[in-house]
Amino acid sequence: MQLSSFLALLGTIPSYFVGMQSELKNQQTFADYSIGQESPVVVVDTPLPQENFDLDALAQDFVLETKQIIIPGHPNAFNPSIIRWKGSLLMSFRSYDPQTRSTNPIGLVWLDEAFNPISEPQMFAFAFTNPVLMSKQQDPRLIAVGGRLFLVYNNIKEDVTHREIRRMYLVELLQEGKTFQPCVPECLVHFENESETRFEKNWVPIEYKGQLYLGYSVIPHTLLQPIPGTQSCKTAYSTNNKFPWNWGTPRGGTQAVLDGDHYIAFFHSWCDVPTVQSAGKKISHYVMGAYTFEATPPFALISASPEPIVAKDFYGPPYYKTWKPLRCVFPAGVVLDKNFIWVAYGRQDHEVWVVKIDKKRLLDSLVPISSP
Repeated sequence: MQLSSFLALLGTIPSYFVGMQSELKNQQTFADYSIGQESPVVVVDTPLPQENFDLDALAQDFVLETKQIIIPGHPNAFNPSIIRWKGSLLMSFRSYDPQTRSTNPIGLVWLDEAFNPISEPQMFAFAFTNPVLMSKQQDPRLIAVGGRLFLVYNNIKEDVTHREIRRMYLVELLQEGKTFQPCVPECLVHFENESETRFEKNWVPIEYKGQLYLGYSVIPHTLLQPIPGTQSCKTAYSTNNKFPWNWGTPRGGTQAVLDGDHYIAFFHSWCDVPTVQSAGKKISHYVMGAYTFEATPPFALISASPEPIVAKDFYGPPYYKTWKPLRCVFPAGVVLDKNFIWVAYGRQDHEVWVVKIDKKRLLDSLVPISSP
């Protein structure tokens, strides 16, 4: 190759990378949902539901009512987390732009006691540096720890450019009046059994005596403790008792909330099955259940739902074009008082809802988990 031709080729390299970034940016669609394997996998030997199973038949009497939350300027928001922060309700959510089809913006909005938005949503694009791949921040969960507010979410690693490796991120939010200023997010990359072949998503935020823990898995019930400033976590506790569940591997959903002598949280799982709600087509159905665990170390599981928690409007229309055919209820936030529990959940990856649950009747419905 002549020198002039070689120099001309070099001159095209910057524009090539600019073009690559532009193309990747345009691909921020529902396809940015990772379909790789989350860890760990739990093999459940109970059978899947019968053909054309009617999910509405599972609707329980402890599910009292549901309410859709419409966020101004974000009609297709989804996957909300919720927390009571300094006496008021604060909700995080993911937003969907119907023009760019981006699902990455994360927002915060204040709610009144009837779960109506009462502030302008504040949107965040947290600090992220990757020369090739675009940020894909997803599924925020709020947690208060020792008077500080944190957001836990997942994104791809910044220092890997040849493919996506999804990891959990942790960012503190500093309140300034009614808005928040984010600190620099910390990517958690070092922990026991870390593997580049697995995506890390849906870790459960837990506060215990002013310390933050993250539930790495429901079965076994494994809690990690972040070591600030090191991008690492240590395995703090792990117990092996488990419960039967025939709707796929239980994975993290809401943060865990202390309720007297136990914590309570809501998990999600999914399986491919034909139902009445899918018109008999075998597609992915995302469901939720509840579990409790000890209020003190080692935080062993106490009880869990024997079947999915269902309200009769969970899986009905409208349906939307999503990254794959699905029927989806995705719990990501919970608040409670003496008598009731409110779970914030995303529906069909396009809607924000909250379900009100009778706490005593829910707890009575849970099945005790025996020691291993």
